[in-house]
Amino acid sequence: MTQKPARTAQQPADAATAFEDLRREISFQRAAIEGLTAAKDKLPDYSLTLRDMASRLTKMEEWLARIDDRPAMRLTPLTVATEMHEGLVTYRTDDRKLVVDACAELARSLGRVEGMIKQKRSNDEQDWWVTWAATGGLLLGSFWTLVGVAAFT
Repeated sequence: MTQKPARTAQQPADAATAFEDLRREISFQRAAIEGLTAAKDKLPDYSLTLRDMASRLTKMEEWLARIDDRPAMRLTPLTVATEMHEGLVTYRTDDRKLVVDACAELARSLGRVEGMIKQKRSNDEQDWWVTWAATGGLLLGSFWTLVGVAAFT
């Protein structure tokens, strides 16, 4: 079973027409290629821009490499949490010592203040007793004076 080639929409009737169609297609291709070449010649030269971008990328890579070399970039969340916990334990110990010292100093100060208050009370009480004793002595002396004056008169 041999197949016959399918007929295209237009098959040339003779060789001259076929060559003429071929010549026309080749001239279209040549015009298209020349148009592409002309369009390529009109394109701007990006080589300077590309060189500038390449140098910037190189600088950025160097900068990122310097950042990667920093010790903080090697830290993991676990190491950060561990260091924070150790620091907090240290500071809590220091704070606890400061609070205990402050409480002791406050207790000593309050003791001194209470002592001053008691001393002031005892001074006031002593003044009160002295005042009443003097008043009582004055009245008793006046009474005996009156009794003595009345008895000897």
